[in-house]
Amino acid sequence: MKSKKRGQIWSFDLLAGITLFVVGIVAFFIYSLNQPTQTQDTFELLYYEGNIVANNLLSSGYPQNWEADSVMTLGITDNNKINQTKLEQLYEMIYTDNNYTKTKNLLNTQYDYYFFLDQNMTINSNSIEGIGKPGTTINNVTSRNLIKTTRYTIYQNKTTPLYIYTWEQ
Repeated sequence: MKSKKRGQIWSFDLLAGITLFVVGIVAFFIYSLNQPTQTQDTFELLYYEGNIVANNLLSSGYPQNWEADSVMTLGITDNNKINQTKLEQLYEMIYTDNNYTKTKNLLNTQYDYYFFLDQNMTINSNSIEGIGKPGTTINNVTSRNLIKTTRYTIYQNKTTPLYIYTWEQ
């Protein structure tokens, strides 16, 4: 009888070991199969949000002649040309009034953004590289998930590309 008890204990250990092994393999496959999907979902969401930011920026905004205290939707163009007054008001909202978070809400995005032209922009007679998240420049935008959206517009009577970076921290 003693040998039967040992056999029963051995088979219980084997069953527990196989169960743990199968659970581990299943967990590994579920994690590894879902990981690319999560990355793809993030990419698609960032792409979508980048287009929303681009569409809003290249609109007139709402109301048509908005000011920082009355704006409901940000837009920096009129008649498909960048409106210098709106550009300066957006710049002031972000860098003077410290309302970057408000501008993200007004552009209908939850992600960080930074936009620039092929040429430097002029704000209050000063040349600037771009507008967006404070402390950001073209050279220091780093994120594992970063989307660059390109649109064409007219600035200072020249057709120029508008580049918009959208990323998650």
